[in-house]
Amino acid sequence: MIREAMLSLAASRERPDRASIEKLVHTYLRTLDTGDIEGRLALFAPDATFEDPVGTPAIVGNAALRAFWAGGSGLEVETRLEMLAITGNEAAYVFTARLLAGADDRVTIRVIELLTVDAKGLISTMRAYFDRHTIE
Repeated sequence: MIREAMLSLAASRERPDRASIEKLVHTYLRTLDTGDIEGRLALFAPDATFEDPVGTPAIVGNAALRAFWAGGSGLEVETRLEMLAITGNEAAYVFTARLLAGADDRVTIRVIELLTVDAKGLISTMRAYFDRHTIE
């Protein structure tokens, strides 16, 4: 009975474009894997903000995002989506990122990200949560 009530509540907050937000998250992670900065940038609104991690100054706008991502462009990245929840025009998801900078220089990070999608279907805000306890 409680399961049905929770499913009903969750369904009442879904929007018809849930599938497009789910695709956006998968595409974003794929661009991390492939190193496609321009493809990733195309997912963001021109004035988007990104806090990576939360608590640091926000990266604002496409030029700043491009420069930020270019700083890590020498890394090999492999991501795995672990959980995704979408409500309205917002998504929260957990993913694991394995970063490799050399044969013996690697790290695994579990990240929680929250994003908001604007009326055009682009990411307007993104916030990344991780700390030393999520880094192996």
